[in-house]
Amino acid sequence: MKKILLYGDSNTYGYDPRGFLGMRYPEHVRWTSRVRNYFEGKCKIIEEGQNGRCLPKLPGEEVYLTRIIEPLSEDDVLLIMLGTNDVLLTNHPDADMPIRKMEVLINWIINRNQHPHIVVIGPVPISNISGDMQIYHDESKRMNAGFEIICRNEGIQYFDAAGWNIELAYDGVHFSEKGCFQFAEHIIDVVLKEM
Repeated sequence: MKKILLYGDSNTYGYDPRGFLGMRYPEHVRWTSRVRNYFEGKCKIIEEGQNGRCLPKLPGEEVYLTRIIEPLSEDDVLLIMLGTNDVLLTNHPDADMPIRKMEVLINWIINRNQHPHIVVIGPVPISNISGDMQIYHDESKRMNAGFEIICRNEGIQYFDAAGWNIELAYDGVHFSEKGCFQFAEHIIDVVLKEM
């Protein structure tokens, strides 16, 4: 059965910003669970979301990446949605850093003897909920544009979630419940294209 690994950060984990200490939305709300349920019996959806995850540092994080990628064949799909924390968790956000890290990650994956089909999702940009967030918003949009160029150059499928009108929670970073439902619908369409 075809496997699709969803590799991302807190929005892939299903973080509920209304709670504390890493609380998650209920399973029926999380976009990953909705995608998994939709494709039940047709393909295996593997959820690999983690709060605070940034794009991996290579060299340095190969052991973990190898462990999650090794079971995937050339017929399987690795869907990557990362970069938000690389912009958000800095005092002086700079899209060039996550763009370089994404390029290194993609090259590392495609230079392996056997690698899954890669799909990159440009994250929903950080919302400009106040004047202080404008630079984070701008750099997250610039990051997505850089991801698109890398993917085009490498022949990798790319989708920019900035155009999906996903509703964010009050923090301007995480999906609201409605946003989870909206995002699931778009990812289902993405996965259908890979079937």
